[in-house]
Amino acid sequence: MLGTRSRLTAVALAAGLMGIAAPVHAAPATLVSAGPGILVADGAAVDFPVSFVCDTDPTLLTAVPVIQLTQRVSDGRIAGGLGNAELTCTRKAQTATIRVVPNVMAFNEGTAAATIVLQSCNAQFQCSAEIINTEVKIARGAGNGIQPQR
Repeated sequence: MLGTRSRLTAVALAAGLMGIAAPVHAAPATLVSAGPGILVADGAAVDFPVSFVCDTDPTLLTAVPVIQLTQRVSDGRIAGGLGNAELTCTRKAQTATIRVVPNVMAFNEGTAAATIVLQSCNAQFQCSAEIINTEVKIARGAGNGIQPQR
């Protein structure tokens, strides 16, 4: 009987330790929509709206949308850039405008390849991510910008 009790205690202890050792990851926020991008300063940047909801897990505190754009612009040359933001989860639909700045070549009006990553984390820095690879439109803006002072 003593051997059986020891074995049962060891099994219970091992099961308890496995429960402690296996972290529970946060459920990912949900990407609702992305784009279209709006050219800024003749292609020196693209402002890209991203809408998401982080209501899948009540412990989520932060959301980090990241956008990487690549676009064929001329003679086979590629414009590419990256932008991101860090936001507090509100449990409601949120929209952030991410500014994507190209590395070398300016962006043009037209279609671009996009990788959109939405990472969300809880207070214990347990994070999850939703990744979408898609094509997006880039359009000319209204050009209203800040007017110079006279």
